[in-house]
Amino acid sequence: MREEYSRHYRRRGFSLVELLIVLSVVAALIAVIAPIGTNVLRRSAAVSAARDLKTLSNALSNRIYLDGELPDSIKELGRNIDSTSFGAAWKQNEDGEYSYFVFTNREVDFESVSEILTDSRQGVPFGIDDYAFLEDGLEEDSLYSEVIYYSLLGPDSVAPLTEFGSSFEEISSGLIQLIMDFFENRGSYPRDWADYRYDDLGLDKASWTPPVDGVLYKPSGRLLRVIPDSDHKFIFNFLDSSDKFELTSSYNWDLIFNIGDDSSDTGHWYLNSIEGRKVDISTLRIVKVK
Repeated sequence: MREEYSRHYRRRGFSLVELLIVLSVVAALIAVIAPIGTNVLRRSAAVSAARDLKTLSNALSNRIYLDGELPDSIKELGRNIDSTSFGAAWKQNEDGEYSYFVFTNREVDFESVSEILTDSRQGVPFGIDDYAFLEDGLEEDSLYSEVIYYSLLGPDSVAPLTEFGSSFEEISSGLIQLIMDFFENRGSYPRDWADYRYDDLGLDKASWTPPVDGVLYKPSGRLLRVIPDSDHKFIFNFLDSSDKFELTSSYNWDLIFNIGDDSSDTGHWYLNSIEGRKVDISTLRIVKVK
């Protein structure tokens, strides 16, 4: 009887193979479910941040244009505002109209926020030295490259990403013209190393060293260099081929516009060096790396 009981007891347990199968199934389920859960949480945080930015923007707009007054504190714009995560700033223009923006330092996915608030921007807003920041909220020293802001120029618009504009074409053309103007006025090109590459052109390095919409712009004397950041890639064709090329930050290569180096054709984009292949810049696409 004892032996029969022992055999019965052993049959009630799980074998090592059965345990391994169960663990494999559980691991597979976790591998499938975890990314879904992460995406849901990321999307939820972005929706919350976008909603709060829109609400603050509307509240500030209503105080200015409907009530005809400016709040002294961000807390006057609504109840239970997290003053450690949001800020607002404004100025009055010469025409009597107001420009303002609201911003947050919440660590949320900007791509998801921008899908909801299409006019939102990320980074340090340009040209805000004369803005007044509302009390009890984030101050100007809280602005950095990951900050998300909304409604800089007024109730229905936002500031361009740079003084030259927001698109790659606008920014690169503006920088190229700035370098050409420097040469025309000085008879020489700006320096191409360290902070001088920005200082000589009157650019604020703090506004240009964070990538602008996935692109790092580096004036370099007679050249303009552009590099994708780690979250983006460049896709383009060469002038001598219809084959597409994908450039990521892992290459440690640049796209280079030749402004004044006589060793190669000026007025053209090249890959990696001005001895490299010419790029058809009209085919350039800047794509988020998944």
